[in-house]
Amino acid sequence: MKSTLFTAILLVGLRTITSYGQAVVDPELRAAFRTSPLAEVVVTFNGDGAPQLPQLNVLKQLGISTGITFRALPIAGVIATASQVEALAKSPVVRSLYINKQLDYYNYHDTNLTGVRRLRNDKDVTARNGGTPVSGRGVGVLINDSGVDGTHDDIKLGTHLVQNTLGSTNLHNLNAMLPVTYLEGVPNTDNNSGHGTHCAGTVGGNGARSSGKYEGVAPGASLLGYGSGGALLVLDAIGGFDYALTHQFQYNIRVISNSFGSSGAFNPDA
Repeated sequence: MKSTLFTAILLVGLRTITSYGQAVVDPELRAAFRTSPLAEVVVTFNGDGAPQLPQLNVLKQLGISTGITFRALPIAGVIATASQVEALAKSPVVRSLYINKQLDYYNYHDTNLTGVRRLRNDKDVTARNGGTPVSGRGVGVLINDSGVDGTHDDIKLGTHLVQNTLGSTNLHNLNAMLPVTYLEGVPNTDNNSGHGTHCAGTVGGNGARSSGKYEGVAPGASLLGYGSGGALLVLDAIGGFDYALTHQFQYNIRVISNSFGSSGAFNPDA
């Protein structure tokens, strides 16, 4: 009986909020109008899909005729005044209004979540490592990916990015059966997607541009970049493994980072 009564009260309350309540307004948005007559506003409408004509007409009726609308989400980005925001907040088609503020990056939390900082602060592990916290020093890690931008201060070629290689497996450029070729010492081999550079930073970026705040998991490791500089095909990935095997002892390569995949059936014997 109590459960049924509580449910009935909750439903009545929800109906009241829907009928007589107003949209959620971000306190930071209201605060922004104290120093500026205009603000960039993220308008979220009720519904699931892209903003529809009746919802956009609400904006138009308030004199808001420019902005962006998303294709799958019920959201628009507009520039509005305080009075326009207050009017939108009272509209039944609007769910919330937030300021379009700059977001913060939280990459440095990853080393906590993965236990890396705990490992570095472990006194027993440090003692077994000759009194130095574990950093990956002396271990070669090949980033087998789209390539690496070795001009970035955190993974600069010539420091702990000890080699950066551009692989070439374009079969259409060949006129004979030839060994695979590599071009070593290339400052930037990631001129297409940035994916390999991101992975290299995660593995062993030294955080030079952030005073160590955004350093990677193993900032002391010797990194090697290998990539095609463009789209990653099967032969490109195999080329990375081939390079690691033929240069294993030269660079003490003990780890290969591979952040790619495909769909379809997996055949371990292929």
